[in-house]
Amino acid sequence: MLSQVPLGECVPPNTRHAVSVSLPLWDDNVDYEKGEPRVLDRMSGGYPRFFIAKVIQALAERLRERFAMPNEAPMLFPSQACAKRCAAFIYDQAPKQRDAALPTYTLPKPGQVRIVEYAVEPINRRAAALDAMSTVLDEPVVIYCVLFPEDLFSLAKQYWQHTGNGISARLAEYCMHIERVNEQCELDASPRYRAGARRGTTSEAVSPVVSAGADLEADTYLEERFGRNVDAKYAAAMKSVLRRRIAGALTEDEQRHGAQVERGVAGLSPDNVYLTATGMSAVFYAHQALLQMRLGKSVCFGFSYTDTLKILKKFGPGAYFLGNGEGDDYTELERILEQHTQAGDPILAIFTECPSNPLLKTSDLPRLRALADRHGAALVVDETIGSFANIDALSWADVVVSSLTKVFSGDSNVMGGSIVLNPTCALCTSLSSAMAAVFEDLMWCEDAIFLERNSRDFMRRVAEINRNALAVAELLQHSAKV
Repeated sequence: MLSQVPLGECVPPNTRHAVSVSLPLWDDNVDYEKGEPRVLDRMSGGYPRFFIAKVIQALAERLRERFAMPNEAPMLFPSQACAKRCAAFIYDQAPKQRDAALPTYTLPKPGQVRIVEYAVEPINRRAAALDAMSTVLDEPVVIYCVLFPEDLFSLAKQYWQHTGNGISARLAEYCMHIERVNEQCELDASPRYRAGARRGTTSEAVSPVVSAGADLEADTYLEERFGRNVDAKYAAAMKSVLRRRIAGALTEDEQRHGAQVERGVAGLSPDNVYLTATGMSAVFYAHQALLQMRLGKSVCFGFSYTDTLKILKKFGPGAYFLGNGEGDDYTELERILEQHTQAGDPILAIFTECPSNPLLKTSDLPRLRALADRHGAALVVDETIGSFANIDALSWADVVVSSLTKVFSGDSNVMGGSIVLNPTCALCTSLSSAMAAVFEDLMWCEDAIFLERNSRDFMRRVAEINRNALAVAELLQHSAKV
């Protein structure tokens, strides 16, 4: 039997950029939700949308020291559009969430939430020689720092958590490495340092730079030599591989090893697949694309993952929540759809999960498809728990979203998500145009490399998971204790 992983340590142990953390006892989980210091202070990491990785915190602190005014807090994003949406979210939600009786923050005034654009690149040729991404990046990495009054941090964190569009830990690690390399190169070039070096003295500043560079180089070598990672310069090609893998267009090598994927939809191609930085980012962009087509409320059918409902409620006109996802909820759904159709304000979309997380309920997709068609709504299905290896959601849905962080990756060391448009649905052309208007590829190149490596044996692992799940189910079914 495996020994218990200590509280706050990553799972599996010693996993770089782990997305799972050990909360071994029930009380640990309760106290984590309560924000108790005895748990939070021991966490070396956590799920990245909930726990901002320490390397991201370190980079944010650097930019705070450089650009923030007193009592301002930072939040980092990989694109200007993400940063602008975060600022807009803070202004929009501050009055809505503020308790007038017991206010915990002051409403922000115009200009109090601002954005700093910061480019990260080697300052000279010596620094460039220590840049592992020099063969990958055509231009400097630009990150966007949203600065806001620190008492509004909870609102900025909500945007980070709901949308899943914050910068990744590997991107922050790259930025920190370049920052340290640049500092060392500036120090080496200073007359005072050169004079000290001629006298035989050394600088304490050398150590962290050399160490950081050596660590990154060693990790890269180990992953490429023994972990089967391809060189980072092939990141764009690996994204194409991922889109093909998700679309079901397997490589000959994958087919030779027995992998079989049938999405059940004619004409599906990698062009119908969009890669996102996280699973919630897939839900967010799918919703944004639908809102780009027209405004309208959505329906969350079934007890979905919490942030899906938050996205539907906080970004746009709002949503109905039919949490049971069975029985009378179908009748209520028909009533809501009919009411809005009659009022000339048709429902935008029905969002559901197949099966749901965490209750594992499965919606009647043919029935939802028929209702969506009758009232001009889109049907969006989250297949994360079942995955396309086991279920055919795309035949019924206009859009299928998924978190690739879970079973698809399987190594607990990278985040990712996907959006798949059904090429046979009536909305596909409009959805494709809407995606072109709102979608951004925010998956950092190194994350794509790891996700491609991890998912090569996806189909084999799913088959093994299915066998184990069946064994557990049969054990419980025949147990007198259940």
